[in-house]
Amino acid sequence: MTGGPGHPRVVTSAAVSSVSSGTLVVTGGTVLTPAGTLRADVVIGDGTILALAEPGTAPARAERLDAAGCYVLPGGVDPHAHIMADVAAATRAAALGGTTTVLSFTNPGPGEEAVTCLLRRRSQLAAAPPAVDVGLHGMLYSPDRVVPADLQALRDAGVSGIKVFLAYPELGIMWSARGLLELMTAAARQGLMIQVHCEEGQLIEGLVAAAVAAGRQGARVFAETRPPGTEAASVALALETAGITGATCYLVHLSCAEAAGQVRLARRRGRPALHAEVCLHHLLLDDRRYQGEDAERYLVCPPLRPPGHQEALWQAVADGTIDTVGSDHCQERSRTIGEFAPDGRGYAYGIAGVGARLPLLLSRGRERGLPLERLAEAACSNPARAFGHYPRKGALAPGSDADLVIWDPDAETIITAGIFDDGTGDSVYAGERLSGRVRDVLLRGTALVRHGRYVAEGAGGAYLGRPAGQAVEGAGGPTWATQAGDASEGAHGA
Repeated sequence: MTGGPGHPRVVTSAAVSSVSSGTLVVTGGTVLTPAGTLRADVVIGDGTILALAEPGTAPARAERLDAAGCYVLPGGVDPHAHIMADVAAATRAAALGGTTTVLSFTNPGPGEEAVTCLLRRRSQLAAAPPAVDVGLHGMLYSPDRVVPADLQALRDAGVSGIKVFLAYPELGIMWSARGLLELMTAAARQGLMIQVHCEEGQLIEGLVAAAVAAGRQGARVFAETRPPGTEAASVALALETAGITGATCYLVHLSCAEAAGQVRLARRRGRPALHAEVCLHHLLLDDRRYQGEDAERYLVCPPLRPPGHQEALWQAVADGTIDTVGSDHCQERSRTIGEFAPDGRGYAYGIAGVGARLPLLLSRGRERGLPLERLAEAACSNPARAFGHYPRKGALAPGSDADLVIWDPDAETIITAGIFDDGTGDSVYAGERLSGRVRDVLLRGTALVRHGRYVAEGAGGAYLGRPAGQAVEGAGGPTWATQAGDASEGAHGA
């Protein structure tokens, strides 16, 4: 079994007979490779994948990790998280959930410039290394201020993406349409990705003013003043601006059917420089959670949507309209401005999910009939592609980092309050019963998790900068859906 056109390369016993005694071989599993699924042994040495070998052909002196009956997946790549408030806890949770790379937003302090914050966060990661690898997204909190030298400095520092907001005028961070145009024009020249938080801030501002004037209060009102139409209007602006400028656009945490429909139309029109993301909570939860006394636990921006939107988002994941799935993990919750809170202090919002993201996506996605390959693509390879870390990350192939997950499809997982040990308190997913279990997790060949328990001694992760000179990639490349026919063998908390 050596592989043919479109197939992963599987080497013979002779080709792996010379590996050193320090190698590790993951044996007996079904391996998800960039070109399809197959039975193979994964040969690991010096932190990378050396080969995908025919089962049983690795030398006897190599250490073995038995994956019989399990799938071997690329380590998860979470494209959207806010972990800097407690990197150790958040990255430990990521590892327990099978995520080996987290791309976190920097979340600048008051008055802190984007470049200064990025460099400070890099130093933070160097001083206290994370459990998994961490890349950083810059955030532009000074709206309509486009400084090409700052964009170049962010790129030189290895920034993965750069985020702006079309919402939050009350916080002073909302970009105008003209500002977005100028920023995307400059970003296109420098090959930088612009991530856009799509909510139409002025519409929301008007809805908030009307609710306050009517004396309406409560967590549910905060959600009701950010309806799906405010997201759809903002998505339209971002897509048109990206089309005019030629910039690569990444739409974060899309939450409604209308937004998915606009992305689908843009793809049909041949817009390749586009990525669209959904986050776990918008796939799994709806706005009925706001009817209970614990409504504040479920506050997030954009808010949870009415029933029906979740089905549209799952369909968009299935057909590739939405190409990445993130967690929007908030290690520390943000607070709303206090208009809707009786005590005037505002409500906390943001959901923790960096650990739950991959296990829940695999379980709920397979229940809906999505192929495991498609789910792994959305959770692992596509985020790595979008932000310039593929095939080092998000792939099981010779030369890739040996970041992998052994996932047992026949086991069962029940999410408990402390299962991911992220220090954020009771999970909104507590009590969920999942099919499948993250059994073992390796980061560059070193065990982080064994039999569901975190076993790493010390932190093995590091800052992951985008490789120098690598331009952003649109979502027009090949995906599992197009390859399957060839692979016959197998914010501010927002």
